[in-house]
Amino acid sequence: LAAIAQVKPGNPYNQIHDTAVRILVEGLMDLGLLAGDIEEIIKEEKYKPFYMHRTGHWLGLDVHDAGIYKCGEEAWQTLQPNQVLTVEPGLYIGFETKPVEGQPEINDRWRGIGIRIEDDVLVTESGHEILTAGVPKLVEEMEQ
Repeated sequence: LAAIAQVKPGNPYNQIHDTAVRILVEGLMDLGLLAGDIEEIIKEEKYKPFYMHRTGHWLGLDVHDAGIYKCGEEAWQTLQPNQVLTVEPGLYIGFETKPVEGQPEINDRWRGIGIRIEDDVLVTESGHEILTAGVPKLVEEMEQ
């Protein structure tokens, strides 16, 4: 939900991904699956064995709609009202997943876990509207 909160006019597109990555890394550190300085882990992408893709994409006439994500080499596209995008962070700890060198070994209790929940989000004039708000996201909701 923290990543979705970044969906608002004027924010750069990558702010959504950066927020999701930070939350994911904090959680992986809490579980002992990553260790060290959080800024270094993020900068050096030491989380990649567990989360190897971006957090979303444009949504339109096609599921993965065409559109510009970056303006030039450095600047990210700025979110504008009426754009629709997905926010779909994930976590994957496969049976063969290996940690980045210098990171803790993966306890077998975590192996075989994977989840990715997609939300489709409309950028509004003042923020966003979650078009998939009715989809269960909490464990308790999914088990009902």
